[in-house]
Amino acid sequence: SEAVDMARDKHKTREVLEKAGLPSPKHFRILSADDLSKAAAHVGFPAVIKPVSGAASIGVIRVDSVADLTKSYTRVVSDMKKARVVAGALVEGNADDDDSVTGDAGSWIDLVIMMEEYLDGSEVDCDLIFDDGEPYYGAVTDNWPTVEPYFNETGSNCPSILSQEAQIDLLQLSVRCVQALGFKLGVFHVECKFTSRGARLIEVNCRMGGGPVRDTNLLVWGVDLVEEHLMACAGVPVRPLIVPKPLAHLGEYSVNAPKTGTITTFDFLAKYKDDPEVLYAKQLIPVNSRCVCVKDGLPTWVCEIMITNRNVHENIKKVNQMITKISEDLNIAIV
Repeated sequence: SEAVDMARDKHKTREVLEKAGLPSPKHFRILSADDLSKAAAHVGFPAVIKPVSGAASIGVIRVDSVADLTKSYTRVVSDMKKARVVAGALVEGNADDDDSVTGDAGSWIDLVIMMEEYLDGSEVDCDLIFDDGEPYYGAVTDNWPTVEPYFNETGSNCPSILSQEAQIDLLQLSVRCVQALGFKLGVFHVECKFTSRGARLIEVNCRMGGGPVRDTNLLVWGVDLVEEHLMACAGVPVRPLIVPKPLAHLGEYSVNAPKTGTITTFDFLAKYKDDPEVLYAKQLIPVNSRCVCVKDGLPTWVCEIMITNRNVHENIKKVNQMITKISEDLNIAIV
């Protein structure tokens, strides 16, 4: 549909928001290297460049100068040409391949690049359920600082520890963005930041979020996003039960490789299986897989943990303690 196409194209999304009178960062569509100077003059620095139809943080890089922009643009164009679509998902190509090796992503998505101003503040996920153009569920999950310059995700906690006013601002903006794009029905995963100027949109995903998103909403708020989306598709009115307070407090973390090399074991995760607060501690890649750290490129997610207890702040503290130990173990396990 037209709404899906606009949501999938980040530049079109920005244009729709501007026409609807919603706040939107400065942005510029880069069709070729000839546009870089104009983009830099319009947007300024710091900024972010990203493919207009990208996913999974592939090709998303922070740039802080014209020299940064020129170098990063060349790299992103090369990386996107190598990207592949596997089972409907965008997958990064082999960084060791030269530029003569191309993937098939260009036949599926638009590889045009967009530059937009860098947003300060806290990043969140707003998960929404719509029926007949109106929201019937909305929940905020706090995202922890990403691994820059690539914006690779790290951890999250739910419920949010932002102020009630900030959460309302974020949810209201998310709802208005979904409505401005023309969506009426289904589950939406909206990524935002609460900046020094208030709520600002990163992107609207016209689907349920990936990774721990389903588990998070189900365990904390008792809402199964998959079940609700299926009922919406079947024409059953979507009216999830809204609980007055969280059913659980969660903290989770996707561990980025601390160094580049080959992962030889995940046996160190076994120590967490008997901890009643640890819901899971699992590997994300096979043993003997190559992994990359941030200084060598887009980092590889190697393992993931999720914990729960009755206090979100205690969850955050415990996750950070676990990550310190897991990172030490990974530095030994990666050779």
